[in-house]
Parts: sequence; structure tokens; C-alpha cells
Amino acid sequence: MIYSHNMKIQVPTTLSLESNMEFRRLYKDQYGVELTIEETNDEAYRLLSFFALVIENTPKYYE
Repeated sequence: MIYSHNMKIQVPTTLSLESNMEFRRLYKDQYGVELTIEETNDEAYRLLSFFALVIENTPKYYE
């Protein structure tokens, strides 16, 4: 797992079992692909990292 040390918002690298199951269900519903627990954690990390970067680069974040 790659972690960007430049990010100010901490992003979890794993989901709780309940969150993992929900993410897997949503992913399968949207894309028709079943993910393993590890793949789900990777995809969730990428998604959360993306949103953290967007938030950190929004002017209101620094107010």
C-alpha cells in the first residue's frame, strides 16, 4: 500500500468488516465485479485518498 506523507488528512488503509462488506456490495452493484477483502481495502483507500486530496486543495480547508 502506498501512503502519501504529504497528505494532512489521515486515510485509513483498511476498512472495518462491516464497511468492507458494504463497499463490496456497492462496488458489485455498480461494476458487476466481486472484490476480495484486500482488493476492497485497496479500492477504498484509493477513493478516500482522492477525496482527501480534493479536500486539502480546497481553499476553505485552510480557513
